Amino acid sequence: MDTFLLFASIEMSENDKRALIALIIILVILFVLIGLLGMAVRKTMQYQARYADTMMHDVTVTHVVTTPSQFRILGRKKNHRRLYRQSLIPFAIMATGVLVWVIYCLATSTWTNNIFAEFGDLFFVWDWADSKNWVAVFNLTLLGRWPDLIHAPFIEVTHIASYFEVLFILVGGVWYLVVVQAFISRALQLQKRSRDVFSKSLEGYKANDIDTSKVPPLPPSD
Repeated sequence: MDTFLLFASIEMSENDKRALIALIIILVILFVLIGLLGMAVRKTMQYQARYADTMMHDVTVTHVVTTPSQFRILGRKKNHRRLYRQSLIPFAIMATGVLVWVIYCLATSTWTNNIFAEFGDLFFVWDWADSKNWVAVFNLTLLGRWPDLIHAPFIEVTHIASYFEVLFILVGGVWYLVVVQAFISRALQLQKRSRDVFSKSLEGYKANDIDTSKVPPLPPSD
């Protein structure tokens, strides 16, 4: 009750109310984005797990591989080859960014410029370090008011090259992270399948049930 009265007694200006509403909206959007990111990661892992099955299906059902060890060795080779092929595009994008940076620096002799700081021209910056923005409530430091805006996005013509350099590097880096996640997902599925496909179980087996029929292996697929 005392806590409720304490919060009820806090007077907020119109600016503070707008800042609080904006903060709540930002938090909601942040949670939604995290949820969507988690769903995307899960879908990617499920798709790559199915692709791992596709990679090893034919060699398994035709008995080209007959032991868990052979399955894992061949699966690793196939998985690494796919990692190499899928990594070419993101590395080419990042290499393009580096090439743009080298050409720009050769033309302008600005090797010491911080391209990431120049890329920051395109973003909002608030003064989070100002102690006036924070209040102590029950030994907790909370945001008391929305920080002042100290930098608004703008385009500096002399920084155009840096914008493209960082953009290429970021796009290529994120793309490569997705490729690595796919590689790990396939590796985990292949490890699991190497145990499941060749597992032997006596569950439901009865010694009196004798089956002498032999099933020939399937012919290789096209």
